Amino acid sequence: MGIMLRIGTGIARGRRLKSVTGDIRPTGSRVRGSLFDILSARIVDGTVLDVCAGTGILGIEALSRGARCCLFVDRDRRAVRTIRDNLDRCGFRGSSRIWMTDAIRSLDHLADHACTVDIILADPPYGDPVARGIVRTAGERKVLAPGGLLVLEHREDDQPESCEGLDLVRSRKIGDTALSFFRSVSAATMNRPEVLPIDLPPPSSRTRR
Repeated sequence: MGIMLRIGTGIARGRRLKSVTGDIRPTGSRVRGSLFDILSARIVDGTVLDVCAGTGILGIEALSRGARCCLFVDRDRRAVRTIRDNLDRCGFRGSSRIWMTDAIRSLDHLADHACTVDIILADPPYGDPVARGIVRTAGERKVLAPGGLLVLEHREDDQPESCEGLDLVRSRKIGDTALSFFRSVSAATMNRPEVLPIDLPPPSSRTRR
């Protein structure tokens, strides 16, 4: 069994969550605290996408703080099982869905269905090129609603840059970890999408080549 994690605040405050054995690294409590202190009221009633979700602790913390719904994405079967169990522990299954797929594919799938989210939380493995792919795809495919934020956790010395559709507006360092905040510069209308991300069917399970 992995280490136990704890929700920091909100309606699920103090709930213990399971971690995942192996090389999956959950976001530490200090980093989570900094992240959500910055997001603050943006979370309330927002639609959230948690990619490279691992234990699901970022998305679950968002739900605890009042997010409308959260879509969790991870390609690791162990992580998917753990996220499902942790959602059950907190009573958030009704406001969430889990897709077992990779981060880029999930972003493409949302874009293909013209479905946007207010906040993307991304905690890919440190040093993995998928981090820059997440930023690039989210910007180019306009997955974020106008003014929406993508928050990327990464190694302090591995700073991604702004890209088409996204501006790097803030960065915070916590030890060897950094949080980068990218804001959507889309000029689309502010109307909420007709279909919530949790109402979409998941991408095909067919292996992507």
